[in-house]
Amino acid sequence: MAANHVLDVCNLKLHFRTAKGPVQAVDGIDFSLERGKTLAVVGESGCGKTSLTKALLRLLPRNVQTFSGDIYLEGRNLMDLSDEQYRREIRWLKIATVPQASMNSLNPVIRIEDQIAEPLLVHDRRLKRKQALEQAAEAFRVVGLSSDFLQRYPFELSGGMRQRATIAMALVAAPDLVILDEPSSALDLLTQANLMNVLKRIKQEFGTTFILITHDIGTASELADEVAVMYAGRMVEVRSAQQFYTHASHPYSQKLMASVPTLREEKELQFIPGQPPSLIRPPTGCRFASRCEHRMPCCDQEPPTTDLGRGQHVQCWLLERRAVGV
Repeated sequence: MAANHVLDVCNLKLHFRTAKGPVQAVDGIDFSLERGKTLAVVGESGCGKTSLTKALLRLLPRNVQTFSGDIYLEGRNLMDLSDEQYRREIRWLKIATVPQASMNSLNPVIRIEDQIAEPLLVHDRRLKRKQALEQAAEAFRVVGLSSDFLQRYPFELSGGMRQRATIAMALVAAPDLVILDEPSSALDLLTQANLMNVLKRIKQEFGTTFILITHDIGTASELADEVAVMYAGRMVEVRSAQQFYTHASHPYSQKLMASVPTLREEKELQFIPGQPPSLIRPPTGCRFASRCEHRMPCCDQEPPTTDLGRGQHVQCWLLERRAVGV
């Protein structure tokens, strides 16, 4: 683990027990994240992005069958902690989240300021309520909202303001890592753009480290320093944002990029044929093989991981064969 890494994830697995068999939502993924950087995790719905969030925050349902691997936060393996230790020392203090559909996660009968201050009061019993409210007001200022709205209830705020309030709640304890799970998916385009500008300003001013979970590749480009592509429970490509948006390597990544319209060039938009495989009984070998135009006989075997340096890697037989000149 490098000294400048906030997070290192090694062979992380999260499988859920169901009547039809285990759902392999996260199935052996590896990635690292430097301090002050943003990793965008992209992919189709159902590929395991939100399950990855649950694994990192250890917000696990009762039907978990497998939860294994290593999660190092600043060199400390969080998998060695008990659930109580994790709740008391890590969640919200070190790793915070803006959950999916977060606008609806605010309690409608509690004032905004009390909800933002709550993480501070829960984790530090010695902190006075006045001090917590002062920190809540500062977090509100950071996300670009007037303190006049602190006394209001969630229903008195617009959708974009409620979203900013949930971001303030995640930032109030100054965590090492903030996970944004589809933060702009329920907003109109103008509000989305304003929200992304707020996040970029926070990143620049405070050096906040983000993981951005999204299915929107265009939104990811606004904030990402690195891009991780998930498919059927696995990270098939992890690249710098510059390399990903100009030279995506995995066939699935290339198809995703080909489906996105651009302003600078005219191109015929493409789609990905077929359906993602079931995570209950995923195919052996490459999980994208049945939808890939480059499919080869070797794709029925587990694809190798091609190391591209600086934490970048791709899981694909095509790159491996090119590397050895086949």
